[in-house]
Amino acid sequence: MPVRSISVLTAGLLLALTGCAGGGDTDSTGSASQPESSPSTSGPSFTAFADFPGEELLYVEQGVVPVGLRLKAVDTAWQTELAGEIAEVGAHYLVIYVAVTGEADDRGVAGAWFNYFDFELVFPTVDSACAPSSVDAYGACVAKPITKIEQVADGEWRDHMWVSADTAGTVDLPAGATMIGALAFQILDDAELEADLQFCARGRDVATRDNCITVPAPEEPRG
Repeated sequence: MPVRSISVLTAGLLLALTGCAGGGDTDSTGSASQPESSPSTSGPSFTAFADFPGEELLYVEQGVVPVGLRLKAVDTAWQTELAGEIAEVGAHYLVIYVAVTGEADDRGVAGAWFNYFDFELVFPTVDSACAPSSVDAYGACVAKPITKIEQVADGEWRDHMWVSADTAGTVDLPAGATMIGALAFQILDDAELEADLQFCARGRDVATRDNCITVPAPEEPRG
């Protein structure tokens, strides 16, 4: 065999052996290395109105065109501040956080808003629990302050930077959308509350106190 052919054959064999020995990326055990998987990230969750447990309340805001909103209480908490307002000395805000959607599932709501004096907190056995500044001319414990209705992720409503409904105005709810709002009732610190309270709202052709759902008093102490 000519010398040139032997040289070419030898070079080919060396290349083949080198490829077998080092082919592919391997780790110390000889298995092929795999790219590291990046950890999965999950964003905030937003529960649909129908999936929140509890009773449902129909609130009708009596504007030029009455606006019907369905409400569910999703949380209650003691707070000293809400939407830039501070509870007076000797009192705390009992804040009720509510899920909000339109009256009809197949249509949106234009100009949704919580109106002052449309909401009331009724105590089964305590008449003087509400701070005097939050009692209206009829002796009812009314909500003040109240917030703009906003889209807020599950469980974040207590820490949300709420805006007063006084300064924010109305909001449009798309068909089937669920938003969150907050209503504060100023309660005296020395008032002993029952476990269950009646949260009432202006309805359609019914008095406020005839349109109520039961909400639990906050479990944590006033701090």
